[in-house]
Amino acid sequence: MEMRNFVKEKIAQNGYALGAFVASSSSMNCEILGLNGLDFVMIDCEHAETNSESIVHMCRASELYGMAPLVRVYDPDDGPMMSRMLDVGVHGIMAPLVGTPAQAKNLVDFTKYAPLGKRGANGGRGPRWGAYTNYIEVANYNCLSIAQCESLEGVRNIEEIASTPGLDVIFIGTGDLSLEMGISFRADSSANHSVEEPEIAAAINEILRVGQKHQVIPGIVTASAEDAARRIRQGFQFVTCMNDLGFFRSRSAQHIQRVRTLV
Repeated sequence: MEMRNFVKEKIAQNGYALGAFVASSSSMNCEILGLNGLDFVMIDCEHAETNSESIVHMCRASELYGMAPLVRVYDPDDGPMMSRMLDVGVHGIMAPLVGTPAQAKNLVDFTKYAPLGKRGANGGRGPRWGAYTNYIEVANYNCLSIAQCESLEGVRNIEEIASTPGLDVIFIGTGDLSLEMGISFRADSSANHSVEEPEIAAAINEILRVGQKHQVIPGIVTASAEDAARRIRQGFQFVTCMNDLGFFRSRSAQHIQRVRTLV
């Protein structure tokens, strides 16, 4: 039984991987997104209450359709939680607010085995209780380490962060980055109304440039189909296009208002 990396497979096939944040803790939402052909889901443990038992069910629902289940943890310095999430079977870890090379190294340490990192060997669901062939040897390639750059400190240190051995993806969080730059931000727009401001546009371009220079997959959050397509054409290869709860709220509001208007 071989372990696979659905994200890298989709990037090799199409040039990019398209995903969504899932804040609902819902395995059914994951299954629907997989059924609809999404490439990955980012299960949110930073701004949602998802627990490890729910994550296992969300992983199974995602894997059923060849969609990668990834998890965003709460604390970039909480290495043991990162390792635990991989042990229960997620395909990669996103650490928020990675602003220093030390935090990037911590992410790699707890998501990669030696010699790249310090993750402890285990026999849990991650390695399929020993059923995966050569899990220790292939896990460093197949388990994604994703650093979220969403602060001015992260932008200043992006060269050192991107050069961290074992780091797979740098993902730009435009919301927090906008706030720190003093640019107004509305949560229901996923921060994308502000990304054309010259200061944040320059930061995005620099992070993209440095990521490509160090052969780290560049990623970014978007809020619409048009914005996602624009970012992919720009060179981003790991792109989220929605948050499941935000999408449900906005689309259900449109639908309800449409009915009332017709009445």
